[in-house]
Amino acid sequence: MNTQTKHISVRDLAEDIRRRHGLPQSSNVALLPDRHPQYRQCERHGRYPTSRIDADGTVRYIMPADCPRCRTERQLETLLDRAAIPQRYQHCDFGNYRIIYPAQRAVVDVCQRFATDFAENRDGRGLILLGPPGTGKNHLAAAMARELLAQGHTVLQTTVWEVIDRIRETWRREEGPSERAVIKTFAAVDLLILDEIGKQHGSDSERVSLFAVLDSRSRDCRPTIVLSNETLAGVESTLGAAAFDRLCHHGTLLQCPWPSYRRQGGQPR
Repeated sequence: MNTQTKHISVRDLAEDIRRRHGLPQSSNVALLPDRHPQYRQCERHGRYPTSRIDADGTVRYIMPADCPRCRTERQLETLLDRAAIPQRYQHCDFGNYRIIYPAQRAVVDVCQRFATDFAENRDGRGLILLGPPGTGKNHLAAAMARELLAQGHTVLQTTVWEVIDRIRETWRREEGPSERAVIKTFAAVDLLILDEIGKQHGSDSERVSLFAVLDSRSRDCRPTIVLSNETLAGVESTLGAAAFDRLCHHGTLLQCPWPSYRRQGGQPR
């Protein structure tokens, strides 16, 4: 996401202007270097530089010439899509999370530290966010994902049912990824966000599949964030003792007991 600065000739810059304005190649456009830094105006972010002057007076044009903040946002949107962050939550960050109750501040602080200190998280400490629907668990997960993607980490958000279904698909076909390869996909990302624990049947085969993913991540010290509307006992019952142990090892429990935003007429979180 770093802005690249490179030298561009006046001729090339003139050709670029011709293309942008639909002028024919033979158009007589004369362009001389301006010995002052040049700027453009972005409707959203204000003024930004399109050239700079070196100490020796060389004019260097910053390419591409579009707004760097807009470009960074587009790149982040692409990363959020690749991370499978639900579209509803892709705009979510810590800045637009509404804090109404004192208990929320403590939870937000932990989530912010988790994102800020992620590179120092050598032992794979994860988070378990529990609470009723509409209390902002997905918002906070998306906010952490945005921070980590901007830092260059890999993130994947999925549901427990999706993990189970992807693994089961390998049992029903002879071609395609193996069960081991699917498990490795979920285990290899820097951060896995696992949503909707408690929505599956809780069968032994499901527990075995979830254990395989969580155990692999635990052994490689890769953090996992879990989101659930269940109680802690309900999460343990759904996952099974072995997977629950891997999840809780060095994990931090965050309770979100405040009322739903949706019932207060706020935006769904």
